[in-house]
Amino acid sequence: MIRYLLKQMLELVPLLFLVSAAAFFLIRLLPGDPATAYLNSVNVPVTEESLQLVREELGLDDSVQVQYVKWLGQVLQGDLGNSYQTKQPVIQELKTDLKYTGILALAALVWVLVLSAFFGILAAEKANSFWDRLIRGFTFLGAAMPKFWLGFLLVLLFSLKWKLFPVQGATSLRCLILPSFTLACSYIATYTKLLRNSILEIKNQPYVAYARVRGFTRKQVIRRHVIPNALLPVCTALGLHIGGILSGAVIVENVFSWPGLGRMCVSAVASRNYPMIQGYILLMAVIFVVTNLISDMACAALNPRIRLGAEK
Repeated sequence: MIRYLLKQMLELVPLLFLVSAAAFFLIRLLPGDPATAYLNSVNVPVTEESLQLVREELGLDDSVQVQYVKWLGQVLQGDLGNSYQTKQPVIQELKTDLKYTGILALAALVWVLVLSAFFGILAAEKANSFWDRLIRGFTFLGAAMPKFWLGFLLVLLFSLKWKLFPVQGATSLRCLILPSFTLACSYIATYTKLLRNSILEIKNQPYVAYARVRGFTRKQVIRRHVIPNALLPVCTALGLHIGGILSGAVIVENVFSWPGLGRMCVSAVASRNYPMIQGYILLMAVIFVVTNLISDMACAALNPRIRLGAEK
């Protein structure tokens, strides 16, 4: 298992390097000048002299290649630079916003795991019945429904009409329910369908029938053979979607005025705040590769053939 883990980690290093390069160079293709945006944000007249001073202060007077080498050297030392607007370290601001986005993503993940497991197993056990068709209908609607539209609909019904939950903010646990469910809804639909199909496929495998012949009860077969193997595609997809849940929070956080990375990213793009945008992209990449690594390890633990095949 240790060799497998080290091999997977070494394969992720080039990926992070490519992401850092893409994060740095591609955002400089955005229209607009960060120096001009900075002067406008602090209400300073835009002149040639002020632009030159700001470019020197922000390090924008060097070539793009030199800027990247300097930035990469700082990143390797754990320094993502300072925000153009607040002058605070980017890593400190990311930590503050990540706390709120992490809470939102964790709550959404709870919705996903609980509801998709319940509906997926129920649909598989009641395959082709009324309940199965009803669940499949809801999963179709959940997967097709845009997050911003669902968010506004939930606010209209549960906040404005029925007064059950706050409209915006992050001051209490009640503020978390609507945005977390909005973020989780499409993933609940995806994993419900994935788990249902996986369980039905595993049930038809020869080793399941052989386990019944050996004298195992139906519950023992489900618990020992069907569920662990049916979770393999779910774990793989979950590793891919954790980063998607965090990045998808951009829309949800702006709909519900939730203070997190999503709102920070939108503000940074609007003000051409390069260090904040670069830090956000790099943080998302790190979270993405780490969650994928955890997903690979979980799959290897559930199915030793994956681990042994990779170590050969």
